[in-house]
Amino acid sequence: MNRREPNDLKRAYAAWTIAGTSLIVAAVAGSAIIAVVGGTADAGTLVWGIVGIASLLEALVLFAYGLRLRRRYVNQVQTYETRGDYREDDGSNRPRVPLLGDGQSSQRSTFEGL
Repeated sequence: MNRREPNDLKRAYAAWTIAGTSLIVAAVAGSAIIAVVGGTADAGTLVWGIVGIASLLEALVLFAYGLRLRRRYVNQVQTYETRGDYREDDGSNRPRVPLLGDGQSSQRSTFEGL
């Protein structure tokens, strides 16, 4: 079974997490970025501005990379070989057909309370 696709999705989420952290760093250095772009930065502000600009660029690249990985996962055609195994029978006489491509999800809706 090919497990590349779920790993791509996990890598996309990890890239987005790191991109979010980089955006926090860029937000902290926001006024320094404005000072660097405006040309009014002193030595310390210049360092923070460069760190902020680098963090902002890193966040943009990682976000685009995550989108690319997610698009590749979503556009992958799911076949009987790649969608995962059926879950074991738990004795409830309900079918346990995988609803998503990785075979780990199952239907959880019950109508006992109606």
